[in-house]
Amino acid sequence: MTPEQQSLLDQLVAALRPDGRILSAWLTGSLGAGRGDAWSDVDITLVVAADDMPGLLGDLMCADGPLPATVLRLSQFGRLVNGTTPDLMRFDLVLTTPDEFARQDPAGVRLLFGDAGEAPPERAARRQDPAAVARRIEGLISEFLRILSLAPVAVGRREWVVMQDGVGHLRRLLIEVMLEENGIGPAERGGAKKLYPFLTAEQIAELEALVPPRAIEAELLAANRDLRDRFLPRARRVARAMDAVWPTDWEAAVLSGLARDLPTLG
Repeated sequence: MTPEQQSLLDQLVAALRPDGRILSAWLTGSLGAGRGDAWSDVDITLVVAADDMPGLLGDLMCADGPLPATVLRLSQFGRLVNGTTPDLMRFDLVLTTPDEFARQDPAGVRLLFGDAGEAPPERAARRQDPAAVARRIEGLISEFLRILSLAPVAVGRREWVVMQDGVGHLRRLLIEVMLEENGIGPAERGGAKKLYPFLTAEQIAELEALVPPRAIEAELLAANRDLRDRFLPRARRVARAMDAVWPTDWEAAVLSGLARDLPTLG
């Protein structure tokens, strides 16, 4: 933890500790797990009785409330306060009930103040449900083929910016398959701003080699071809390893349609 992160954490603890509605506060996220870096947010989970949540959330969102000064403060899901300080330090405060907190994974949880007896009980490491993994992979493959199948629509309408968005979605699905290949499920991935620790050097090199296409037809078609040729063989290997069902008919329909409507792509 950097001195700046520690200072923000100290300010947050000082602001939150006097509030009797907070039964306990815990450092979570990457800093709580000891995997943080200089760019990590300060994530704190607050254990609060259900009846106290609305009032506490309202107080935490008040501009003249106890929290450090922020230039942006958002409330989400009735449970989360997201704040950004004037020097662009970020923090998340998550409100949870004692029963909910007791069901959380205890890994990466560090008591800041309150009753240490409320820590989630130690339990065996979670294993991913093989059936759930297979369903996720099947969904990724089907979605990749769906987006790929829309290329003729974008070309026909000459919607090059829309097609650029499609390329971005295809790349994201390639990343998702790589993560599944590495056994990294959604619960293990952490925040949206960290990816490389979960990928191999080969996967990182492959992704960095992808050239973002300009809004030009030839470049967009080349990007679709490239992502197709990278995604399908890898996804097939992953599907076989995870006992996922390959959508043979859907794949055949998409590839034959592309060969008919966009010969340079199919």
